[in-house]
Amino acid sequence: MRLFEPGRIGSMIARNRVVMCPMGTGRLSEQENGLQRVIDYYAARAAGGVGTIITGASIVDTTVEAGFAQLAAAGIQSSGELDWLRDLCIQVHQHDTRIIIQLSPGFGRLATTPTAPPQPVSASVVPCYWNPRVMTREMEVPEIERLVRACGTAAANAKSVGADAVEIHGYGGYLIDQFQTALWNKRTDRYGGDLEGRLRFSMEIIEAIRGAVGPDFPVIFKFTPAHYIEGGRELEEGLGIARRLEEAGVDALHVDLGCYEVWYRVIPSMYEPPACQVHLSEAVKGVVDIPVIAHGKLGYPDIAEAVLEEGKADFVALGRPLLADPEWPLKVREGRLEDIRPCIGDMEGCISGTGPDRYTSCSLNPQTGNEREYALTPATTRRSVLVIGGGPGGMEAARVAARRGNRVVLWEKSDRLGGTLIPASAPEFKKDIRRLIDYLSAQLSREGVEVELGREAALEMVQQANPDVVIVATGGVPVVPPIPGVQQERVCTAVDVLLGRREAAGSVVVVGGGMVGCETAAHLAGEGRAVTVIEMMPRLVPEGASFIAKMGLVNLLRESGVTVLTGTKLLEINGGGAVVASGGESSVLEADTVILAVGFRPVSSLLEALEGKVPELHGVGDCVRPGKILDAVWGAFHVARKI
Repeated sequence: MRLFEPGRIGSMIARNRVVMCPMGTGRLSEQENGLQRVIDYYAARAAGGVGTIITGASIVDTTVEAGFAQLAAAGIQSSGELDWLRDLCIQVHQHDTRIIIQLSPGFGRLATTPTAPPQPVSASVVPCYWNPRVMTREMEVPEIERLVRACGTAAANAKSVGADAVEIHGYGGYLIDQFQTALWNKRTDRYGGDLEGRLRFSMEIIEAIRGAVGPDFPVIFKFTPAHYIEGGRELEEGLGIARRLEEAGVDALHVDLGCYEVWYRVIPSMYEPPACQVHLSEAVKGVVDIPVIAHGKLGYPDIAEAVLEEGKADFVALGRPLLADPEWPLKVREGRLEDIRPCIGDMEGCISGTGPDRYTSCSLNPQTGNEREYALTPATTRRSVLVIGGGPGGMEAARVAARRGNRVVLWEKSDRLGGTLIPASAPEFKKDIRRLIDYLSAQLSREGVEVELGREAALEMVQQANPDVVIVATGGVPVVPPIPGVQQERVCTAVDVLLGRREAAGSVVVVGGGMVGCETAAHLAGEGRAVTVIEMMPRLVPEGASFIAKMGLVNLLRESGVTVLTGTKLLEINGGGAVVASGGESSVLEADTVILAVGFRPVSSLLEALEGKVPELHGVGDCVRPGKILDAVWGAFHVARKI
């Protein structure tokens, strides 16, 4: 496979063409033994077979810019910072993996919080993204020159600790990109004006780095050829920038897309198609002779291979797929595709972070960021474990318990595994959930779990089986609110529709603007139905959801032509449709079908019946408290790793 052919960037030769994308680790380094945790995190990906790792951004200077940027990225200045980076390089190199340190001069208009002082800086006076009421100040020339020198010093530091290359953080609307882009750069001095002026900051950084590391140390530039927002960069200018960067002496280009205004496309949400950014890497590759790195939902082995085979890029970079499964390269190379834990693109463990420390992890892989602490160890005593329920929580509990050497039986009352994952995977844009069902099912077989389908549990049956441990994962069922008319034939739940038990005929009103309601609405609109979503709160999707997922979902609704009515409450359902109230007035929304998506309630009767009746009892997933896939998987993992 082309994926596993050696690849060259300047003087650096990587063992294969799979690259780990630069990703921030959140507050992972601030936990107890945090820097060791970061090293373990990268080392696990190196051990898993990735050829090259690009670290998250390292800030080259903390005097010009303060606030968010310092919290969001590591430094590369002090002796302590260099010591841990040296240890990181040593650990990664032990697995014959190359490591590239990404260098950032700052975040600019992205570096503010609602309470910032000091005032954020940028190329010009522009609104900050996170709080548009806060304006940046224009950087002074001595500050620009300081950052240029700092980039050279940081590159020399990276080389001194054993890094194989550096990457310049010049993409996605961050500080360098703000200088490059006319939308954010209004300067009239030598750092503004035409493209040559707007590129001057970038060119001086490249020159400073090259002067600090010499001609043979690889320098990569990550940049954005097109922003896909009004007033942002168009591809024609982006290709011109690619040519200029090559002329300036960079050894490779890492191609990105968009900016924070369309962040769901920069870090593609589950609603974006695979390989959604490859058209840009292909365009860039057509105008330069240096290697091009592509990324953007390339965690599908056949698609990643095709990108290389078809000459659309020289390397493929994976981000979240390597959070879900650090051994992605190794498993692809060995042909064990069914053993790859898929990325489902929900953004909950990686972007939203997990727990009070908000560190980067993965909804499906709690060990990400906790490789040492959460390592699975053999059970001290081999026990018999009965898992009741074959949804995500039940399957994960069975997988982990069996992996540790326990004897595991799983009972599922229906004729297939998957639980709530089955309706969740019905929309075509949620097909990655089907990969999760396949993965978990395959792992149960591989670990020797005895699966009994069509087996509904009761207290007497469980006691007769006499297991040492019972894990109940009986899930939840949709809430049906006590609203007049709710028993009419035209009324059903979103789960009924997604499972194909009910057909959504004619015009549709979906009650509930959470993830389930919005996804069901987009799914039906994609099939040609006229759909309206009503939500009693002022906005769609609860605050707890990832902001990128929300951006992607709102865009999907817009593209699908779904009508959205927020601040609208369902009063009753009658012969004409849904009677709703908004702004103190009531009206009727005509509807042939009314779909309820107002939440789930636990199916906890068995869990309650077993309390005190079996030697050891645990509940996981929605039967305890309805939640996200992350909640079910993490809860099940932690129960099973301790029994």
